[in-house]
Amino acid sequence: MEYHILAVGDVVGEPGLKHLEKNLRPLKKLKNIAFTVVNGENASGVGLTEEQAWRIYDAGADAVTLGNHTFGKMQISTMLEDTPWLLRPANYSGRAPGRGCGIFDLGGARVRVVNLIGRCDLDWKAADPFTTADRLLKEGEAAFTLVDFHAEATSEKLALGYYLDGRVSALWGTHTHVPT
Repeated sequence: MEYHILAVGDVVGEPGLKHLEKNLRPLKKLKNIAFTVVNGENASGVGLTEEQAWRIYDAGADAVTLGNHTFGKMQISTMLEDTPWLLRPANYSGRAPGRGCGIFDLGGARVRVVNLIGRCDLDWKAADPFTTADRLLKEGEAAFTLVDFHAEATSEKLALGYYLDGRVSALWGTHTHVPT
């Protein structure tokens, strides 16, 4: 069976939220998309509120990933603990609330979503994303593994891509803010 997956990077501010709410479900229907991952860490400029997380989810996201602004709005901490579709970087300290990996049921298959943060130029004292990925790939069973690597340096993104080549279904980089 064929599954179409959509990754949406860095929804920014109210205009980004409104665009997602207006267009995500029609796009999913048009393209027969089975699973959607949305990076929502900039929905309030710096961080994500509970209301914004729900807006992204209600717009059609199946998983919402975060990054270096995960705790830009501290009220998200409780939601991170209680909401399986909301993922913070897995290589944050083990004391950080929430989870960085989730396995979701697509009906005929299971998909693993891994959220990692880079260390180059982000200074987050995060654990090594390479060894964290190794550990997470051994946990649970999934037909597909999707990785949102929230990192500054394209070289670090490429290195992780080469490192995980053949072991994950898709890896994409978020955070690199390039005006288009």
